Amino acid sequence: MGYKVFIFSDNILKGQDKFDFSLFNKVCLENLIDIDSINIDKFDIDREFIKENENLIVFCENKNLDNLIIKNIRFLGSKKTFVDEQIVIFDKAGTKVIFAPIESDLRLLNKVFIKDENKKYCQFHLFGLSKEQIQERLERLKQRIDGFSYKFICDNLLCDIVLSYNGKINLIDDNMVLIASEFKENVYSENNMLLPEIVVKMLKLKDKSLAVVENVTQGRVIESLLGEGDSSFLKGAWFEQISSIDTDILCEKVEEYKKKSQADVIVIMSGNDDENGLVLNFAIADGEEIHIYKNNFKADKESCIEMAKNSILFHLAKRLRQKDVGQH
Repeated sequence: MGYKVFIFSDNILKGQDKFDFSLFNKVCLENLIDIDSINIDKFDIDREFIKENENLIVFCENKNLDNLIIKNIRFLGSKKTFVDEQIVIFDKAGTKVIFAPIESDLRLLNKVFIKDENKKYCQFHLFGLSKEQIQERLERLKQRIDGFSYKFICDNLLCDIVLSYNGKINLIDDNMVLIASEFKENVYSENNMLLPEIVVKMLKLKDKSLAVVENVTQGRVIESLLGEGDSSFLKGAWFEQISSIDTDILCEKVEEYKKKSQADVIVIMSGNDDENGLVLNFAIADGEEIHIYKNNFKADKESCIEMAKNSILFHLAKRLRQKDVGQH
């Protein structure tokens, strides 16, 4: 059974405050919590919203929280738990109603959602699979693994999966190998490391410098890498509009910017819009090798730019992880 979420806040409705849905979804994903619905409405102390056998998460401003609980106390049962003196959990015959201030750190919910000690939890970050492909593979695994459950979120070619199954926490078992084999070509992380962090760490580990010629992604590749708080790896960043997707032109540009930057690794992209989305070609050069990648994204412009960024970062991370990168 999942949770219904209520957010009672005049300020959020007016756009004066924001609720961090991205972080909330991440916390729910990590704890395999299903959200059945999210309702946003103004605060009304007389509102009736608690029903029998429904798990709820209720957010409102801290100044209204105590009065809201008191008003509904007859529906909540006598068993209650406090988390860091901010969140209150009422448990009535296994049905939970969770009250939390909007101002609180949503990561506190990690202390609310208690994981099963008899289950093993793991996560995978993937690139390049559709929701349908992931769903199909996870359902296949569910037929073979005892106590298997999962949640996943996909966004612009990237997918975060969290799953659990019956097993010992600290042991690598056959099920772990089975799961990894389903996604091995698409996995870029099995922990909390995301693509920009992986690229920067690999550049530093291999003592490699990087130069990037931006255009299609409008600076987002560089922005995401510099967001890791370290620019020591960067030899140069340029913006040059390269509309041609001709491979020879890309290779010529690689040589031009290799001389210009003196960087160990060069990334150059080119592309143009078509009636359905974006055609993207990009080159990753390391040492004397030049690798060309061709993509065709069919989506709105914003999604295409994000997919282009994610594709470039994924293939750059993959190249940097290969033992022979730049060695001849």
